[in-house]
Order: sequence, then C-alpha cells, then structure tokens
Amino acid sequence: MEKDKKIKLLLVDDEEEFATSSSQALNRRGFEVSIALNGVTALEIIDTQIFDAIVLDVKMPDIDGIEVFNQIRKKHPNLPVLILTGHSSFDDAFQTAKDGIADYLSKPIEIEELAENIKEAVKKAGEMKVDKHAESASEFIKDEIRVMLVDDEVEFLESMKRILQRRNMIITVAESGEKALNLLRKSIVDIAVVDVKMPVMDGLELLRKIKEDFPSVEVILLTGHPTVEAALKGIKLGANEYLKKPPDIDELITTIRRLFQKRQQIILEQQKKLIEDIKRRYPD
Repeated sequence: MEKDKKIKLLLVDDEEEFATSSSQALNRRGFEVSIALNGVTALEIIDTQIFDAIVLDVKMPDIDGIEVFNQIRKKHPNLPVLILTGHSSFDDAFQTAKDGIADYLSKPIEIEELAENIKEAVKKAGEMKVDKHAESASEFIKDEIRVMLVDDEVEFLESMKRILQRRNMIITVAESGEKALNLLRKSIVDIAVVDVKMPVMDGLELLRKIKEDFPSVEVILLTGHPTVEAALKGIKLGANEYLKKPPDIDELITTIRRLFQKRQQIILEQQKKLIEDIKRRYPD
C-alpha cells in the first residue's frame, strides 16, 4: 500500500455506540472507516465496495461473526479480517486462525492497539500477495514431502513416523528442540510438526527460532492442552497450523499436503520473479 494512502476499513459491530466512537477515533488516525451494525449489512457492503481490512465482532444478533468471516473468506480469500470479541473461545480462535484470520483481539481494546493491529494486518497481506498464475502451478510441485516430527515422546514419534512414511513422506524425527535445530542446519525440511509441551525448549520457543533462522519451513503446532492464549501466541510467532494432540491422522495429512502445496507455489513464484528480473537486467 502507498505510504500516504488511507486504509479503507469496514467495522462490523452491533454495538452502535462502540462502532461510532471507534470509527471516529480511527478516522482521526488516518483511516477511512465504514460501519455495518449487523452481518447481513456487512456482506451487502462488501459486495459493492473494496476494503483493505475488516474488523468483525463475533457476537451479533442475525449472523454471527464466524459465519460472516466464512462468507468473506470464500469471496475474498486475501482480505485481512480481524476478529474482535469480548468472549474469547478456544475453538473459534483456532478455527479462524486456521482459515486465515489476520488477528483475534479481545474487547475492550485500546484504540491505538486496534489501529496498530489493523496496519500490521494490511502490511502482511500486501507482502503475502501471490500472482494469480501461481495458482495453476500444481504441475510443477514435486511429490516427496520432507517432514520433521519434534516431540519428546519417543513412542509417539515412532508411531507417527511409520504412518507418514506409508504416505510417501520423507520423515526425520527429533526428541528435543535443540536436536530439531541441528537437523534443520544439515538437511532440507518442508514441514515441521512440533509438540508445544517439551522440556528445556518448548514448542513455542522452537517455533520462534525456526521462523527466525529457517523462515521457509511451514510449522504445525500440536498440543494436548490447548488454550486461547497459547494459540494466539503461536499464530503471532508464525505458526501455520495449530492442531490438537493426538491429531486426527487424515486431518494432519491433509494439512501437511496443503501447506506443502502452498510452499511450492510461493517458491515457484519467487523463481518466476527472479527470471523476470534477470530478463529486465539483461534484455535480448
């Protein structure tokens, strides 16, 4: 987004006083804010106008925020949506995060914090844009997926390794975060499946280090004791998925394959951009 261009925002909340006061405060901070007081109106507005971001309350009388979010995601998969709620739910936080939520914020929220979160979501959405013809890149995607399993439970590791190897995946295992980082320095990994609860270096700390040193690796977090706080922390650190442990095998395999395809499409797009750059520098 251009530096001086206002962020066009739709604020969806059935609390009229909150919506009005928040929109006025955001307008003073350089946003261009429209208001919808219910989900039906929001969907009608989105069909006729273009927005840079949506701030969406969960609890509304006609269509709840999760259903509105699902409808938005079908029509506008790259539009950043921030969920705003006074009733944090673990399942809602995970589901919307998995489906591409930009942020999940608790009410009441300071207007400065809300403004910064919106700006960050719009910035990330701009950085993540992928050219349309990368969507048809599946023919270039290789078959072998290299997965690293990280868990201090050795029996769980061995069981999961056997299951995933039968799906033609190349599996490496690590019983600790430190061993996982050492393996990443020596070998190529597409997807890391990481248990949150581990001694010495837990899964969230390992996630942080992976995203710092190996940003192209997609990370799936597993936890047997899910909380909204841990989920949101994982999302903010860059987790690509967050599944309950023990995972449903079909769901895990589908998730691994989907993230792998996404990763391959991004790599292909980077290659295309590199080729285009070389052509510009060295024209025939």
